[in-house]
Amino acid sequence: MSAVRLLLPQGGVCRWHLELRDRLAVSGARVGLAMAPAPASSPALRLCEELDRLLFGVSGILCDRRDDPPIASSQVEDDEIVVDLSGAPTPLEGAIAPLYDDAPGDVARDAALLDGRMPRLTLARMRGDAFEILAEGLPAQEQPWSLCAGREAIAARILTLAPLALRHATRGEARAKKGVVARRRPLAFIAAALAGRARARLARLLAHDQHWRIGWRPLAAGSGAMARQDWGGGEWSWLADDRARYYADPFPFEHEGRLYLFCEEFPYASGKGVISVAALDAYGRADAPRVVLEADCHLSYPVVFRHSGEIWMMPESSGGRRLDLYRAERFPDRWVRDRTLIEGLDISDATPFEAGGRWWLTATTGEGGSSWDCLSLFSSPDLLGPWMRCGDGPVLVDASCARPGGHVQAIGGALWRPAQDCVGGYGRGLALCRIDHVGVDGLRQTVTARLGPPAGAPPDGVHTLNLGGGFEFIDAVGPARKRGAPGQGAAP
Repeated sequence: MSAVRLLLPQGGVCRWHLELRDRLAVSGARVGLAMAPAPASSPALRLCEELDRLLFGVSGILCDRRDDPPIASSQVEDDEIVVDLSGAPTPLEGAIAPLYDDAPGDVARDAALLDGRMPRLTLARMRGDAFEILAEGLPAQEQPWSLCAGREAIAARILTLAPLALRHATRGEARAKKGVVARRRPLAFIAAALAGRARARLARLLAHDQHWRIGWRPLAAGSGAMARQDWGGGEWSWLADDRARYYADPFPFEHEGRLYLFCEEFPYASGKGVISVAALDAYGRADAPRVVLEADCHLSYPVVFRHSGEIWMMPESSGGRRLDLYRAERFPDRWVRDRTLIEGLDISDATPFEAGGRWWLTATTGEGGSSWDCLSLFSSPDLLGPWMRCGDGPVLVDASCARPGGHVQAIGGALWRPAQDCVGGYGRGLALCRIDHVGVDGLRQTVTARLGPPAGAPPDGVHTLNLGGGFEFIDAVGPARKRGAPGQGAAP
């Protein structure tokens, strides 16, 4: 990757174009620029951009327009790899270009976003009407009602995948070759309907319409959703709440003959997560949760484990750009911060497991964009560290199966990880993933099943699956309106 030429849209250069130039230069590449005519933008698309700014204050950061940079020479040299970022529907022959659901051009990108979905992103070298895949992923879509937010998410992931694609291109390591490039027409849309859907979504958010609850049920030995690859039957009990807060991220832990349920508690009044605990008896009856840990940032996903004669907790604290480890000074309600395991990263849902005589940790990292879609891998000789990142970036970019959703489980001689499927929105479902390989060179997995909320659960999503103390635990999301008396076994 010694010489790269970025082909940019004239009059349409964005911040992310220049950031990519700077990143490549820092990595040692000689980066040149060239300009190409920018594709025309329709009045309807410009109206969507205005609605984003007026309704939500969304205008973009990475996609902010910048002045065209000075060009020393626009002629492409023989030894340069060209990356066509002009957004044209017909990329330059032999260049690397982004494709959206296998179609080139900004029109293909925006057509998918206006349809309320995130396209699969591929960086490929164009060979006539065919292309060679160099890197690909499925970005997360945290704000499906916003065209600008979708463009931002895609730009962030192009920044993530471009260095990998260029390394593969330099080494001649194309992953696959596909046939005719699709020429897709933009999807029709009505701006008034788009604005109406956005207002409806905003109203639901302000009313706390998406309310998480924790459920559990007895578990026979050797069973569970991961082992069966489906939910099967069985009634769920639900943790009581007053609808002024939600509970999510259930992690059970057994100690001295008792079962404790650690979880995220999110009071709507404060807007900041804390860690709470509730004790369960042998019949699955739960005490009222009580707060046991607060910090200067939002806390969630409280992984609790026993190691070296102590009890430890590894909660998510991505808002502080660090992963802290806490030690139980008096279990279960007094914890002290013992050390920082990883810092300088917005790391989410860190999940440790052991394999091949080493410890591994999966987590999603923001990489300048969403925390839903980039899975990173870390390794350590000991559970307490030091932890080192495997590779120089994420091992997977895929909103459908990246973000961890609970403990790694050993079943039938294989390791399995529940992951969050965020394609339709945050925590819409679970992907059950068999780990095929884990090493310092990365992690490979196979998604064997996808599960939505089970029968009897809140209907809009499920994103955690854990086992412990003879019970199976989940969290599920649905409307906050009461549909029955809260409490054990109440309607969710």
